[in-house]
Amino acid sequence: MKRTQQEILDLYEKYYEMVWRICLVRFGNSHDAYDAAQETFVRLMGYTKPFHNEEHEKAWLIRTSVNYCKDVLKSSRFKQESCLEAVKPLEAGVVPDGYSDVYEAMMELPEKYRVILYLYFYEGYSLKEIAGMLKMNASTLRSRFAKAKELMKEYLEEEVYEKGCQCRA
Repeated sequence: MKRTQQEILDLYEKYYEMVWRICLVRFGNSHDAYDAAQETFVRLMGYTKPFHNEEHEKAWLIRTSVNYCKDVLKSSRFKQESCLEAVKPLEAGVVPDGYSDVYEAMMELPEKYRVILYLYFYEGYSLKEIAGMLKMNASTLRSRFAKAKELMKEYLEEEVYEKGCQCRA
């Protein structure tokens, strides 16, 4: 079943922001995130199987964007460009409202932890659902989630300490 242009536009308007943020978490820069989000919706145009429900379409978009980002990150072209550009892990203006310190801390983590935290805290998925989407063993995902939270705590405590010291100077 081929989707109509209106159906694709509706899905784009509904999920673009979520897909772009997932790609941003994977890449750490808005330019690559934009390209990956666009490619995700191009792939949607070619996907002809019907979605069972709203949750299925959302999960398909998440899985497709994560897989595309993973493929790009493994490609030699991306590795060469990244070495030349030395992209900052977080760009100004892309932090979700009200989450600057937490979001910045999350973007400092290794990529394998960022996506799990994003899907859990920003998209509201359970660890079981995330394990299914990322096709990971549930115990591996729980271990990474625990490690990610530990790293976030360390980073945020360090930030609070540094800000406290700057205020006293």
